[in-house]
Amino acid sequence: MAMMRSYIMIAAPGQIDILEQALRELAAKISACDGTEGTELYQDLDHPEHLTFLERWTSPEAQEAAGKVLGKEAFAPIMAALAAPPTATSLGRLI
Repeated sequence: MAMMRSYIMIAAPGQIDILEQALRELAAKISACDGTEGTELYQDLDHPEHLTFLERWTSPEAQEAAGKVLGKEAFAPIMAALAAPPTATSLGRLI
Protein backbone atom coordinates (compact mmCIF):
# COMPACT_ATOMS: atom_id res chain seq x y z
CA MET A 1 0.00 0.00 0.00
CA ALA A 2 1.29 3.47 -0.88
CA MET A 3 1.97 5.75 2.06
CA MET A 4 3.01 9.23 3.04
CA ARG A 5 5.14 10.21 6.02
CA SER A 6 4.62 13.71 7.42
CA TYR A 7 7.07 15.52 9.71
CA ILE A 8 6.14 18.80 11.37
CA MET A 9 9.21 20.65 12.62
CA ILE A 10 9.92 23.89 14.46
CA ALA A 11 13.28 25.51 13.82
CA ALA A 12 15.32 26.65 16.79
CA PRO A 13 15.77 30.44 16.95
CA GLY A 14 18.00 31.61 14.10
CA GLN A 15 18.10 28.13 12.51
CA ILE A 16 15.35 28.28 9.87
CA ASP A 17 17.75 28.67 6.92
CA ILE A 18 19.94 25.83 8.20
CA LEU A 19 16.91 23.58 8.73
CA GLU A 20 15.55 24.35 5.28
CA GLN A 21 18.90 23.55 3.65
CA ALA A 22 19.27 20.32 5.66
CA LEU A 23 15.79 19.22 4.54
CA ARG A 24 16.60 19.99 0.90
CA GLU A 25 19.74 17.86 1.20
CA LEU A 26 17.71 15.05 2.79
CA ALA A 27 15.17 15.28 -0.04
CA ALA A 28 17.98 14.77 -2.57
CA LYS A 29 19.18 11.67 -0.68
CA ILE A 30 15.65 10.29 -0.46
CA SER A 31 15.14 10.76 -4.21
CA ALA A 32 17.88 8.16 -4.79
CA CYS A 33 16.16 5.53 -2.62
CA ASP A 34 14.13 2.65 -4.01
CA GLY A 35 10.39 3.04 -3.52
CA THR A 36 10.29 6.80 -3.11
CA GLU A 37 7.60 8.74 -4.92
CA GLY A 38 8.94 12.16 -3.96
CA THR A 39 9.16 14.71 -1.19
CA GLU A 40 7.66 18.13 -0.55
CA LEU A 41 8.61 20.91 1.86
CA TYR A 42 6.11 23.48 3.13
CA GLN A 43 6.44 26.52 5.38
CA ASP A 44 3.63 27.67 7.67
CA LEU A 45 2.47 31.09 6.44
CA ASP A 46 1.61 32.30 9.94
CA HIS A 47 4.61 30.75 11.71
CA PRO A 48 7.57 30.70 9.28
CA GLU A 49 9.73 28.76 11.73
CA HIS A 50 7.32 25.79 11.29
CA LEU A 51 8.10 23.48 8.38
CA THR A 52 6.29 20.38 7.15
CA PHE A 53 8.28 17.77 5.24
CA LEU A 54 6.32 15.13 3.30
CA GLU A 55 7.71 11.86 1.96
CA ARG A 56 5.70 9.68 -0.43
CA TRP A 57 6.54 5.97 -0.66
CA THR A 58 5.32 2.93 -2.56
CA SER A 59 4.99 1.06 0.75
CA PRO A 60 5.82 1.26 4.45
CA GLU A 61 8.51 -1.33 3.82
CA ALA A 62 10.20 0.91 1.23
CA GLN A 63 10.23 3.80 3.72
CA GLU A 64 11.66 1.60 6.45
CA ALA A 65 14.36 0.20 4.15
CA ALA A 66 15.37 3.70 3.04
CA GLY A 67 15.70 4.80 6.66
CA LYS A 68 18.16 1.98 7.25
CA VAL A 69 20.16 2.86 4.13
CA LEU A 70 20.29 6.58 4.96
CA GLY A 71 21.25 5.99 8.58
CA LYS A 72 20.93 8.36 11.51
CA GLU A 73 23.76 10.57 10.25
CA ALA A 74 21.51 11.77 7.39
CA PHE A 75 19.17 13.27 9.98
CA ALA A 76 21.77 14.78 12.35
CA PRO A 77 21.88 18.27 10.71
CA ILE A 78 18.09 18.43 10.87
CA MET A 79 17.91 17.43 14.51
CA ALA A 80 20.59 20.01 15.41
CA ALA A 81 18.47 22.82 13.91
CA LEU A 82 15.22 21.94 15.70
CA ALA A 83 13.69 23.59 18.76
CA ALA A 84 12.03 20.25 19.68
CA PRO A 85 11.73 16.74 18.21
CA PRO A 86 9.56 16.59 15.07
CA THR A 87 6.00 15.32 15.11
CA ALA A 88 5.72 12.42 12.64
CA THR A 89 2.65 10.79 11.15
CA SER A 90 2.28 7.88 8.72
CA LEU A 91 -0.65 8.10 6.33
CA GLY A 92 -2.03 5.32 4.13
CA ARG A 93 -3.78 6.14 0.87
CA LEU A 94 -7.47 5.24 0.90
CA ILE A 95 -8.40 6.30 -2.62
